Amino acid sequence: ISSECEVAMICGTSGIGKSKLSREFARSVNEDGTSIFLSGRFDRLESQPLHAISSAFDKYCAWVTAGDQSTAEKVSTALKENMGDEMACLVTAIPNLANILGDDDDFNFNPSGKSEDTAVDSQKRLRYLFCQFVDVISRCHEEP
Repeated sequence: ISSECEVAMICGTSGIGKSKLSREFARSVNEDGTSIFLSGRFDRLESQPLHAISSAFDKYCAWVTAGDQSTAEKVSTALKENMGDEMACLVTAIPNLANILGDDDDFNFNPSGKSEDTAVDSQKRLRYLFCQFVDVISRCHEEP
């Protein structure tokens, strides 16, 4: 494990111990107290695209909101500066993100600007925005 942002996906049939492996991995990663471990579960019955990823990010946003106010402000400022109005699309996928961003008159929460996108284009855009989101939030948690 390095100081870089890393992603691991655990796949397999039900009942083979993926959840236990994930919990043990999280415990070992979090021992140093400087790591952030996010997890999400794929559910075949969930209709929202990329639900496992958006639920993990939603948990992150809830964690940031419940924690130190200066971290929440740092994340909010960085996201607004780096992603601008694109954040509106992410707020629909990550509801707790609105709690970090707060009520800001300079920020437009109306995601209807890209309504002409096809479903495939929307998924590609969401994947791209998730990558941007990870890039921005990982920089917010680096040591100064």
